[in-house]
Parts: sequence; structure tokens; C-alpha cells
Amino acid sequence: MARHECGFEAPIHCKKCGRPLDSNERTGLFCPHCGRRVSILCPGCGRLW
Repeated sequence: MARHECGFEAPIHCKKCGRPLDSNERTGLFCPHCGRRVSILCPGCGRLW
């Protein structure tokens, strides 16, 4: 489960390989398997993840 800084948690999966994404404050959302970086808006607060 990826967790945003506002506290919102969601199971987000990579579109490229289908594995769960990890969340890091410095890098944002990324896939630890294929290395893809993802930019989405948080449904909880509307800011960039």
C-alpha cells in the first residue's frame, strides 16, 4: 500500500508490470521491480503524489 504525506493510503499498481508501487518522500511513487516513476494526483488532498 502506498501512503501519501496527507495520510491517504491506496493499493496502487504499476501499469507496466502490474506489481505494487512503493512510496518514498524523496522520490514519490516508483515501481521497485521495473524502476518506473509515477506521477498521480492524490485522491485524498488533490496534490501531486
